[in-house]
Amino acid sequence: MGKELRRIFRRRVIWFFSEFFIFLCKKLSLNSIYKVGSIIGKLSYYMAFSHRKIALNSLSIAFPETSLKRRREIAKDFSVIMMQSFLEVIHFVNNPSLFHDVKIEGKEFLNKALEKKRGVIALTAHFGNFPLISLKLAREGYRINAVVRPMRDRNVENYVQNLRTKAGVNTIYSHPRRQCVVKIIKALRNNEIVMIHMDQNFSSTGVWVKFFGKLAATPVGPVVLALRTKAPILPMFIIREGIGKHCLKILPELELDYFPEREKTVLINTIKITRLTERWIKKYPEYWGWIHKRWKSQPSEEVRKMKFKIHTDEIDRELYCSEGYVGDSISYQKWK
Repeated sequence: MGKELRRIFRRRVIWFFSEFFIFLCKKLSLNSIYKVGSIIGKLSYYMAFSHRKIALNSLSIAFPETSLKRRREIAKDFSVIMMQSFLEVIHFVNNPSLFHDVKIEGKEFLNKALEKKRGVIALTAHFGNFPLISLKLAREGYRINAVVRPMRDRNVENYVQNLRTKAGVNTIYSHPRRQCVVKIIKALRNNEIVMIHMDQNFSSTGVWVKFFGKLAATPVGPVVLALRTKAPILPMFIIREGIGKHCLKILPELELDYFPEREKTVLINTIKITRLTERWIKKYPEYWGWIHKRWKSQPSEEVRKMKFKIHTDEIDRELYCSEGYVGDSISYQKWK
């Protein structure tokens, strides 16, 4: 069987099981869904060898001093949480009353930001049951857009997009890039919320920022958009507090640091955002997507010579001496 045929076969198998899980979510209780998700998640950890290998390698980069036993526990817990979250989202959309069990902390920060009439850039990560953030905000009556990468499997993508539409969330695809930017700016000018993830490998026009001590290709879109539109950036993370119970934590507006060089402004603020995300992952390591090859892309020698493209030791020293950066660390302390 050729490579392309194997890919088609694999996608059809994934869609078959997805349809089966969708059927289960309509028939089972939330408690049963969690149990099924736990079983499937553990099986996936042991059977999906390549994904397990990626997760353990990523964890060795992030937590080199942690024992192998502990890293395996984190990887297994993540696999369970990922599967439970997938099933849970489907169940929530089909049972909207369950959104009452998703509470919001920091809603006043969001309302205050929207009063500026410039829209809001909601910054999050592939952390916990992150799709519930946009679904909950839409349920609360906010106009929200989710910037997403299109999935390779068209059937799965169509189903997920229909779920978002059914829940009142507008989808903005990250490609084509120009079209994506136009739609984001339009949404912000309409004073809407735009949800953006900033924690995956980005090898084209981003910058290289230290993530858990190792350079990672990082998108600069949220910072560039904020500079262009003056839209406030609000970090958001969601934490599970029980079966079907979550807490959406909306943090205060992220204050940007400005420098004479625009490239430096973009780099420094991207570092600040990355470090904020890193702190949340350190606190809840089992919530983050370790199966993603976050450090896959590395800068070329040519890029390393470019100014304000790489997070260097010199930049680190400047950050630690900066009152703005220290203030940022303190202001977010109670939200960690």
